[in-house]
Amino acid sequence: MASQKERQEKTETNIIQALLEVGQTKPLAQISVSDITRVSHINRGTFYLHFLDKNDLVNQVTKGFIEQVQMILRTEMSESMDYRYFSEDKPYPVIKNLVDLVAENKELVRFMLGINGDPEFYPTITAELKTAILNDLKRVKGNQDFTSSIPNEYAIRLITSMILTIIKTWIDGDDGLTKEAVSKIIMKGLYLSPYQMLGIGKSRK
Repeated sequence: MASQKERQEKTETNIIQALLEVGQTKPLAQISVSDITRVSHINRGTFYLHFLDKNDLVNQVTKGFIEQVQMILRTEMSESMDYRYFSEDKPYPVIKNLVDLVAENKELVRFMLGINGDPEFYPTITAELKTAILNDLKRVKGNQDFTSSIPNEYAIRLITSMILTIIKTWIDGDDGLTKEAVSKIIMKGLYLSPYQMLGIGKSRK
């Protein structure tokens, strides 16, 4: 027989799944508690036993995911600027673990990054990546300066947007790529120049 905690967790999972299902056809701002309770087949009273309102539900769900991102970035960045990983065709541990986390929460991330999702989700994740990269750059170089040929803000935006664009392309598509393959694509995106991605050799004028 399920314990009270297990029943509570099952109900909350059901509510979250209902939010994501409704979000496939309706923008987050227009989703109501009634929409969620109708799809999850619970009454409003049950919903309010678990969450204060829709915003509380969204905040708890996104906060839980972002806290996991923060934990990975805090504990797995120490080897993230070691070229040996790329030369051995292996992803950094931080990349692997971030992609694993996205794979475990694919529906949530797809919704939150999509046109119906939370407009604050992308900039929040971007800010977390930016902070982690800059902190690790300072650890490796002693400062947070990028190449002198590109202003720092442009360089960091290129890196963070590349990572998130690959992840979004993966979760939005149906190309059958494994999470291991996606991790390697991100690594190649970090190390290969656009000319190399285009298959243009250095000798071409």
